Amino acid sequence: MKIINIMNFVRQCDPRMEDSERILYETTAAEVALVKEYGLDSTFLLQYDAAIDPGYQELFRREADSHMELGLWYEIVQPLTQKAGIPWRGREGWPWDWHVIPGFSMAYTVEERKKLIDIAMEDFRAIFGEYPKTVASWLLDSYTVNYLADNYPVKAFAICRDQTNTDAYTLVGGYFNQAYYPSRRSMFTPAQSAEQQVNVPMFRLLGSDPIHNYDGERYMTNEKYLPYHGCCTLEPIWESGSNPETVDWFFRNYFRNEDLGFSYAQLGQENSFGPDLLPGLRMQFEKLKSWPDLCVWKMGETGEWFRKTYPDGTPATSVSALDDWDGTDRIQSVYYDCKNYVANLFRCDGKVFLRCLYCFDEDAPERYLDRPCETWDATYENLPVVDTLLWEGNQGLVLDLQGMPLCVAKAGDGCLTVSWGDRQVIFTEEGIRIRGIRELFLDAKGCPAQPSCREDRICYRYGEREYALCAAGGTAVPKDSGFRILSSGQELTLFLERR
Repeated sequence: MKIINIMNFVRQCDPRMEDSERILYETTAAEVALVKEYGLDSTFLLQYDAAIDPGYQELFRREADSHMELGLWYEIVQPLTQKAGIPWRGREGWPWDWHVIPGFSMAYTVEERKKLIDIAMEDFRAIFGEYPKTVASWLLDSYTVNYLADNYPVKAFAICRDQTNTDAYTLVGGYFNQAYYPSRRSMFTPAQSAEQQVNVPMFRLLGSDPIHNYDGERYMTNEKYLPYHGCCTLEPIWESGSNPETVDWFFRNYFRNEDLGFSYAQLGQENSFGPDLLPGLRMQFEKLKSWPDLCVWKMGETGEWFRKTYPDGTPATSVSALDDWDGTDRIQSVYYDCKNYVANLFRCDGKVFLRCLYCFDEDAPERYLDRPCETWDATYENLPVVDTLLWEGNQGLVLDLQGMPLCVAKAGDGCLTVSWGDRQVIFTEEGIRIRGIRELFLDAKGCPAQPSCREDRICYRYGEREYALCAAGGTAVPKDSGFRILSSGQELTLFLERR
């Protein structure tokens, strides 16, 4: 299934700009007119200040029809805290403040979170006649996710893509795209068991570039793209999302390459960017005309489909970019996600390596599970094994230095084969099978998880969690800044062991 969600979210004011209330309203009205002009199903997520504003109420009561879903964009604003009797800790004159304190739910105590949720949900129903099916934000804390899933008819959650230190929040090592069922102890971690699973899917927003989202401009060598700045996503305000060539590239790599049964991307933008986002959004809608096999659904509808299609847990999915923006295959990127881990196999100028590998552990609690965030920013992460972005000078898990171009194919339910020449990597939910390679190098430079090796495994400790990268059919020995992993036969299987 190949699914597009058009999701635009709506703030009532933005103190960063002059005359923001007028600009934001006019931008939202233009977005509404655009989706209706093209006859597309869409979702508009209203922040609490917009939901209680008479102008927005009149707009959506007039324009909303069976093709439009209204949901909740859950950033915390001054009108909401005032109604809850909670002091507003934003900057003076800022009824909406983009810092985590006071703008996001993890900045509040558990008791305050419950009160804020109940007011937001009940007022939404009183205004629009039903509870929102979709609740999304750049960040959601786990208590909020659990409480909403247990007490309200929410069908879909959504959070920001992975990013580092952008707009006061960092998300590292998460399920790359598509959707997953979160753990009750961490909304950023897929659950491994039914007991720990929140039975409402969590979607990743913005349509991340499988090559450049992770490392920014590190691999941009074509002079044509060097002036690009901002986020490497499908957001229509940025060059990558407003350039017809790169949007074609996104659609082709998201929806034509192997996905293991489920491709997904979100189009749309917050109204804070004003009318400058509209030309890019119109262009993307035009592109949809040439992709008749894409299902353009509302977000709540997509959440219901996910629940019916994957009743037994988080599925394995894949996103691949087998050429770069310039059409060459000098750089290739393959993401594999499942309930146990996320891995990114990368090829650049012949070097084939794992650029990231993170272990998912449903028992590892998020930092803000039962206590509030006390800083202006927030961090969500999973258990690190490989990361060439955050660990300066790290080479990753090196498989080949002269690899041919990669080929990707499905290898059974939840399994993905990546081949080059006589070499293969087979991703499965249980682990990573490697064929035709007798020696690997795992660089540990900069790794914060204190790795050490013992016979067939490399052991890690991160915070209070212990885990290991095990090599079935091989051994691990120290070498330079990391470890040699030696295969004793034709096939080596790497798997993550949680303790």
